[in-house]
Amino acid sequence: MCGRFSLSVTPQGFQMVLGLPPPDGYRPRWNITPDSDIVAIRADEDGARAIWMRWGLLGPWMKAVNELGRQINARSESVFEKPMFREPIRRWRCLIPADGFYEWRREGQGPSTPFRIHLVGDAPFAFAGIYRPSRLADGSRLVSCAILTTDAWPSLRGIHDRMPIILPAAAHAAWIDPSCSDPTTIRRLLVSRRETELHAYEIDRRVNNPRNDDAAIWAPVQSGRCAPAQGELL
Repeated sequence: MCGRFSLSVTPQGFQMVLGLPPPDGYRPRWNITPDSDIVAIRADEDGARAIWMRWGLLGPWMKAVNELGRQINARSESVFEKPMFREPIRRWRCLIPADGFYEWRREGQGPSTPFRIHLVGDAPFAFAGIYRPSRLADGSRLVSCAILTTDAWPSLRGIHDRMPIILPAAAHAAWIDPSCSDPTTIRRLLVSRRETELHAYEIDRRVNNPRNDDAAIWAPVQSGRCAPAQGELL
């Protein structure tokens, strides 16, 4: 799954790397949590643009932003069959920019151990996302979204058995193309970046507190184990 991530590039860096200006109010974040407003990129007849979306996809029957059953993740294997997701995957796909995500390894009855997972070199990337525009009970409009997940790469499974889909840059334009609704074509795009492009390392448990939103949470923990080489996963 993916329940926490970061996007720490500056506004200038956002535009340079992603080719689009960030939405008004954008600032670097190191500890982005569910039910936050996050930056996502979608395309329409006017082209691609970065906008704010609420992380926690609402179903078509939901009329409140905090309604039970909203989803932060969608399993790519069943996304075309589930009533919650089958319309968004065909009509409303987005890119969710990030430069790392966090997973927690369970260790018996003790507290879980957090890890940061990122691209070698720390370049920003984009998760495969889906979204839905909704009209809430109070008449306001909301765009909510979810991140698509897949089975974790073998070397990541010691941390968690699922991982978000990190799209190759070459697939970005096709993923958000609003003219594409063919399931076969869309399924072909649901392939994450290569295992050797990722790096994972243990970080301090202060990441567990969403109020800790600064670069210091990226500091590696010296646990006594041999550190993984660049390009490898624990």
